[in-house]
Amino acid sequence: MLHGAMRRAGLILGGLALAGCPSLGAYQCERDGDCNREGVAGRCLGDAACAYPETAGRCESGWARSPNAAESPGACIDAEPPATSGSTTDTPTSSVGSTSTDPSSTADPASSSASGSGGSSPCDSAEVVIDTGTFSPAAGLSDYVLWLPLDEWTKGRARLASGEYGLQITDANGAVLPYERADQFDDTPALWLKLPTFAAADTLPLTFTFVPDLEPPDATEVWSAGFLGVWHLDDAPMGLDGDITSNAAVPEEPGVLLGTMAPEQHVQGQLGSATAFDGDDDVVEIAASFQGQLTAYSISAWARIDTKDVDSRGSFFQRLNGDFFYPRCWHNSDSGETLFCQHAVDGQISGTSSGEALPIGEFFHLSLVRDPETAETTVYFNGDPRGTMTSPAGGTLDSDKPPYPFEIGHGEWGTLTGLMDEVRVSGAVHSPQRVRADFRSQAGALQVAEFGPLEPTACPD
Repeated sequence: MLHGAMRRAGLILGGLALAGCPSLGAYQCERDGDCNREGVAGRCLGDAACAYPETAGRCESGWARSPNAAESPGACIDAEPPATSGSTTDTPTSSVGSTSTDPSSTADPASSSASGSGGSSPCDSAEVVIDTGTFSPAAGLSDYVLWLPLDEWTKGRARLASGEYGLQITDANGAVLPYERADQFDDTPALWLKLPTFAAADTLPLTFTFVPDLEPPDATEVWSAGFLGVWHLDDAPMGLDGDITSNAAVPEEPGVLLGTMAPEQHVQGQLGSATAFDGDDDVVEIAASFQGQLTAYSISAWARIDTKDVDSRGSFFQRLNGDFFYPRCWHNSDSGETLFCQHAVDGQISGTSSGEALPIGEFFHLSLVRDPETAETTVYFNGDPRGTMTSPAGGTLDSDKPPYPFEIGHGEWGTLTGLMDEVRVSGAVHSPQRVRADFRSQAGALQVAEFGPLEPTACPD
């Protein structure tokens, strides 16, 4: 959207303004003397990138931009006399000839590494080590989707924010990992990354390779392990009934916004952007194919209540399985202002409370997990199990009526006064360890043990 594009432009311009500072690294400069790579003297270009003699014979001029330059890494440039300490030069134009490359290009078609065969390259990579012990110290998990903000990785986030680079992520065995890019509210890049299977408290070495013009992977692969719907609630409403909020897992089943939700209701959430609800008539409706079909399920969300009025009992969700109300969770003023959830199976209604008053003005993580084999449904608050309700085994809709639409932010007692973020529905029974990992990793646990330096690398095939 336009406002996002303007913020992204501001980030890029801000990065360029800092580029002249030598303290940012050996690949950015203010003068020729700043460019010295393992004893090889270079020269400083007008955009604060270093250039060095190119000895592989691919550049007619014999000069190329540093492989780690922020713009056009490894591109051939016009010849100039060897650099002298203290001088500066203007940004060069491209040299003439079949082996030259325009410096505005993001790749060098004459480079052997452009096809993955090695040599000088416009691609670069870094080792990123994930410490699973920060969010899953006691249990290994498979197909776990990690929230990975890149706030602390200056060069990596600059690559993605520029819009000129795609990203390929591989594990220690060389397998390519799926991810979904999920910019934060200020457009700082973040990722939803499906990790390889790991044991308890493993460290996972991954390779992040930045490739010019690489298309992003299919985001639905991130959510392919049992997720029936994932609504990040990060689409800005436009003030018209019928606006949609995207479904990352099943794009053809988005949420439909009702209540003439306005652009101002696109707000800062727990994980990037979120959607605010007005306490009056706002609702997100989803005509999901899973409704009336669920026996096992796990639903989770981040929520925030923004009113102290105990009579305001707006729901976080209802009609999960297409019943008139159930399953559902809400802020219950009749039960100590707690998180209260209900389930109905074969006409038998069960309910349970989180046991303590919900915080006002603070995000919390809720999860409701039903295991049809044990016939138990557990409510979790901030990663911890707080209550269990029992009901007959099974759980499909016991009605001759068509399923009602699943609703987010609305229920029997009206619309939530507050925020909703990252609503997920899975057809799997999530373990207590997985629910706890979601809370810990998304609440800010330091998942990254190390962001390694960016180094030139061969581009992947």
